[in-house]
Amino acid sequence: MEIQQLRHLIAAVENRNLLKAADKAYISQSGMSRSLKSLERRLGVPLLSRGPKGVEPTVYGLSVIRRAKVILNEVARSVEEVRAIEGGRIGETTFGVTQNYANYLMPELLAKLHVERPNLRVTVVADGFLEIVKKVKTEELDFAFGLIGRIHHSDGLTIEPLMENRSSVVAGVRHPFAGRTDVSVDDLACASWAMLSSESVQRGFGLFFEGRGLAVPVQMLKCNSIAMLRHVVAETDALTILPREVVQPEIDAGRLVALECEVPVERTRIGLIFRDGGLATPQAEAVADRIRAAVATRAAALIADEQPLCVAAS
Repeated sequence: MEIQQLRHLIAAVENRNLLKAADKAYISQSGMSRSLKSLERRLGVPLLSRGPKGVEPTVYGLSVIRRAKVILNEVARSVEEVRAIEGGRIGETTFGVTQNYANYLMPELLAKLHVERPNLRVTVVADGFLEIVKKVKTEELDFAFGLIGRIHHSDGLTIEPLMENRSSVVAGVRHPFAGRTDVSVDDLACASWAMLSSESVQRGFGLFFEGRGLAVPVQMLKCNSIAMLRHVVAETDALTILPREVVQPEIDAGRLVALECEVPVERTRIGLIFRDGGLATPQAEAVADRIRAAVATRAAALIADEQPLCVAAS
């Protein structure tokens, strides 16, 4: 099995046409056909079939393509690493963050990292939790960091919890609940909400109210941006749930208040996600270590301030 044959197989499926695939691979259509036939003979199974929409992968083809993408990403990483060494650069890494951390913690960390290692080239991909998990599995990303959600099929992944946040129900200072000490669950069920859209947060939010025989409250907004939620809640009558450390600056500035009440989604975890058996480059390890250190520093500071947070067990 040759690398070029794997590229030809992926191109054929992505273009659904051998002629188009051959043009993009800069070979003749007959050359493309011979390459694919040779691969099928080597494996002893059909990889492609003709369907109503053109060339389609068989069940065997789908299996080979899934592995092929990992192999090709690994090859590309190896080439990049060799070129970095040859060119005298320190190196580069690509990692993912869940979108709710793209504007929180990460910008400060990257600024410090640039001062410490100015020649390190970093690419950051901000996406939803499930999307970055897929990209870690196929090694499009060296690793990922952020809010850890539920994974139905976690085979092939290593999750390293770093910190567990205890969140608060947060409101704008002009909200009718602001300053009250008797906000009940019934009150929360009748309120309007703006919530993080992650699966784990949404699931916990719904179960909290359903478990008490109440209808799940209306959510005027679902988004994956902590910054957006802070601004929306400050300007509307919506409530939200966020880690206390995230909103403490706005609370100190008098723009938001943390309510004294039960919290529907009190605990959330943040951590690192790696692919089992993936090659961790020195550059990726350097960034992951900086993230570990930054989270540990935040956890220690919050514990010292007696904020409701605990370090997650590894």
